[in-house]
Amino acid sequence: MIYGLITAVCFGLSDFMVTQATRKIQTLPALMWIQLIASILLGSYVWLQSPQVNGDLSIWGAAAAISIVNFAGTLLLYRAFEKGTLSIVSPIGSGFVVVTAVLAFVGGERLPWNSIVGVMLLVIGVMTVTWSKKSDSTQATLSGVPEAAIASLCIGFYFWAVGYITPYLGVLLPVLITRVVQLLCALACLRTRKITLPRISFSTGFILILAALLDSGALLSFNQGQSLAYTTSTTALTSLYSVVTILMAWAILKEQLARTQWIGVSVVLLGVIAVSL
Repeated sequence: MIYGLITAVCFGLSDFMVTQATRKIQTLPALMWIQLIASILLGSYVWLQSPQVNGDLSIWGAAAAISIVNFAGTLLLYRAFEKGTLSIVSPIGSGFVVVTAVLAFVGGERLPWNSIVGVMLLVIGVMTVTWSKKSDSTQATLSGVPEAAIASLCIGFYFWAVGYITPYLGVLLPVLITRVVQLLCALACLRTRKITLPRISFSTGFILILAALLDSGALLSFNQGQSLAYTTSTTALTSLYSVVTILMAWAILKEQLARTQWIGVSVVLLGVIAVSL
């Protein structure tokens, strides 16, 4: 529970930072810098730790493959936020928890009754919070729905699959592999689209460093959590990141929450209590 909540907070804060960065230097350059910074920091730490490295190339290949899937999901999710109606595409993207739960169930994972109730409440709460429209005058559109749906499948698959990688490579190495692979993917996309990297100001660089630290911390916390408990319950708690982002927008940006969003937050808290019983 604790690691799942830490993951949610880190992801929520990271998304807030990434949003600020992408508005300054666009999505792909921001993602590239975040992956580069995270790769350097994590790589240095792993090198200093001198861990026992598993020599099974099939495990390393599997880690790289699911990292590519996760990169595709991340790009599609940001694309959905860019072109779609947030109140529609956000809950669809947060549906990755359902994908992970289904895959874990098919793989033989069975949750106790209180965790099942908690997961259901968490999913309902997250959907309620993110579905509520900010303004009745905002015209909803189905644009971005396909991207969000595919993104939820990709990210849900990644969170499920990484649970099989962690026992062989530990908590740190899968995250480092993900960072390096996503850095290479981002560079390939930048080159293909012939996008020139913009200059980075001090304030933007600081935001990118924070985003890299928070995002990597979230993945490390998730790996630690799912190695100690059920993947489904850890992922359900992780899905709270969207609630964290909305609460930050309310507290920092002074955005007002709708009544249904407050109801969703209350349902989420009940879900957290149920999972922790």
